[in-house]
Amino acid sequence: MGAIFFYIFIYFIGYYGSNVLNMFTVRPLITNRFLAALLPVYGVALTHAYVLVSSPPPHGTDITVEYALLVYIVLPAVVVTLGAIYFMWNSKGKQEEHSGSNPSDDDSKSTGIDEIGSSYSETESNAGKIESADEKLVNKENSTHNKDKKEG
Repeated sequence: MGAIFFYIFIYFIGYYGSNVLNMFTVRPLITNRFLAALLPVYGVALTHAYVLVSSPPPHGTDITVEYALLVYIVLPAVVVTLGAIYFMWNSKGKQEEHSGSNPSDDDSKSTGIDEIGSSYSETESNAGKIESADEKLVNKENSTHNKDKKEG
């Protein structure tokens, strides 16, 4: 189980490393980060396999080289590869949903902006009404105050 987490960690280092590389370049060098992140995983897996095959097994363990290759290298690499393919497939579906290919999406965006503009103008007109109501109240108080002065 630890080997799977190790290879997932290597995958995410490659994924975010390609993202950082794309941010430093003017034009993105890596277009598919999901597949590009598999290169460090396969590099580490091949290095790990070479070390495992070329060195003797530890004393006190009763495992064969084939079993160690399968459980500690091939299985985690397959799991990470399947995960990368799944995430790549899942992100393509999200990109198609959010693309502007549907003309009704463009209409809804423009009406949203129109609604914001109209609500802003309504707010301005309401603010003018509030000010005029305040002025009326002040004028009314002044007129009643002036009437009291005239009477008294």
